[in-house]
Formats: sequence, structure tokens, C-alpha cells
Amino acid sequence: MTIVSALPARLLQAAAFPDTIIARTIPERGMLEWTSGVLQIVVLILGVGVLIATVLLILSLRAGVRKFNETVDRLAKETKPLLASATAIAGDAREVVAMLRTDVVRVTDAAEALSEQLLAAADRTARRVDDVNAVLDVLQVELEDTALSAVSAIRGVRAGASEFTAGLRHPRPHRAPDVVDVDDQD
Repeated sequence: MTIVSALPARLLQAAAFPDTIIARTIPERGMLEWTSGVLQIVVLILGVGVLIATVLLILSLRAGVRKFNETVDRLAKETKPLLASATAIAGDAREVVAMLRTDVVRVTDAAEALSEQLLAAADRTARRVDDVNAVLDVLQVELEDTALSAVSAIRGVRAGASEFTAGLRHPRPHRAPDVVDVDDQD
């Protein structure tokens, strides 16, 4: 029911009872109601104060966020060249590491190949040295036998020659065999 529709009904009621007095009694206010009203006003004032403080805090935070964003934007602009340089340096470092890695792989492969070749050459050399040592051992035995035979032959020739030449140098008188007298033997 709206106010407009309720109004004619009340006017009719007032017209029907013109002598009726409507009185409303106002209760007496006690100490409890006074303190309750004062407390409600205090709470209302505190609520408004908190609301104002919250609004001021939000405005202050908004200003701080703006300053922070401005600082971040300024730092972003200032650090973009640094980041670009750092990115370029990192890219160069990656390239250097990649080149070093390939060089290390090449050197390692070359060292392995050289090591295998050196081991094969050492094995061949060891076999040849063993073969040469075997030949030298046989040659030494043969030379020793030949040297001993040659020395013996030379000594024999020398002894024979000295006997032969000794007879030529000092001729020996031929002695006649000793004649033995038969008379002398008795």
C-alpha cells in the first residue's frame, strides 16, 4: 500500500470521528537511553572518521602506486639498454661456448686418433726391435764362433810359422847318432 492510496482512507476516518483526539504518548527518557543515544552518535562519528581515514589511505596508496609505477617505468626505460647489452653479451657467450665446445671435441678426436697412431707405431717399433734383437743375438753367437775359430786358426798358423821360421833361422847341426862302442859298455 502506498502513501497516496492510504491517505484518503485516513481522511475518511478523520471525517467520521471529528471529535476523536489522537494523542501519542512520548515515553520519558532515562539515563540508559541517553547513554545509548550518545554511544550511537560516538559510533557514528567513529565510523565516519574511519571512512574518511580509509578514503585518505586509499588516496595515499593510489598516489604511492602512481609514483611506484612512474619509477618502474623510468627504471624500465633506463635498464632497457642494459638488458639489451646483457642479452647481446649472453648471446656472444653462448656462441663462444659453442665454438669452444666444437674445438674441444675436435682436439679430443685428434688426440684420440694421435694416441691410437702412437700406440700402433709403438707396437710396430716394439716388434721390430724384438726382431732386430733376435737377429743380433744370432749374429753375436755366429760372430763369437767365427772369432774363436779365426783366433784359433791364427794361433795355429802363428805357432806353425814360428816353428818353421825358427828352424830356418838357426840351422841345427845334424848330429850323428851316438855311436856306442861295444867295448865301452862293459
